[in-house]
Amino acid sequence: MDVLIDVDSVNVNNVDGVIMEVDEDPSVGYYNWHIPNAILLRLYGDLLKDVGVLNEWVDIAAKLRGIGLGDNVILYDEIDNRHAALAFMILRAYGYEGVSLLNGGRLAWQLLNRPRCVCSGHHVQRSIKQGITNLISNRLRDYFVSFNDVWDVVKAGGVGKDVVMIDTRSLDEYVGVIEIWGHIPGAINIPWTSVIDQETGRFRDTSLIREVFQKNGVYPDDDVILYCRTGARSALVWFALTQLLGYRRVRVYLGSWVDWLNHGGPIRVGKLP
Repeated sequence: MDVLIDVDSVNVNNVDGVIMEVDEDPSVGYYNWHIPNAILLRLYGDLLKDVGVLNEWVDIAAKLRGIGLGDNVILYDEIDNRHAALAFMILRAYGYEGVSLLNGGRLAWQLLNRPRCVCSGHHVQRSIKQGITNLISNRLRDYFVSFNDVWDVVKAGGVGKDVVMIDTRSLDEYVGVIEIWGHIPGAINIPWTSVIDQETGRFRDTSLIREVFQKNGVYPDDDVILYCRTGARSALVWFALTQLLGYRRVRVYLGSWVDWLNHGGPIRVGKLP
């Protein structure tokens, strides 16, 4: 299955695999309406314990309710696919090779007037298969970095030299127009909206995305670390760079700005990296 699935290609009555909605807040997403036969996965509780803290593998596998490593899974979420993209990364890191994103997610689904299930709190049940899928892969460090990883690069002066660090938040957040904002020293700002068309929710044309990043001096062979506020917006940028453009070494700071502040990391304000 392709990593990016068009909305109009999905037959809800004959899906080759599973459709899964990944929500931080199901009350505004899944429990409001969802794609027929989609199952619910909660970002916090099922995948993450807290911002930047993954659940143990066995707990994640149990929440997947018997979905196997070889099954096809189409992901979307309650807003703009940022949570779905983060789930994509986590599942890929654990060896689920059949995962994909629904291009445009809920917005694209609505714009094409595709069928919706309005269930007032009901959610699709899926029986749990006996046993838990054996873990065949744990490549978390190929996908995510921690505070210590980022701090080591910052204190060694490697940002902008050995590593390209990209803050994918808005310019206002990066510059620090309010007290808690600013950016990690050395990071450049390329907002996540550079990869997503806000009117359709779909990924922009790859030629446009490539142009934005190369104009900012970011190339496929670079060692890239992405961050945002909690890691989700960065996951969308990670998807665009690695899955659509073929960048080879891109990782997300899981926990991102919230984790950086919690650790007391240095902050720089203004437009300069």
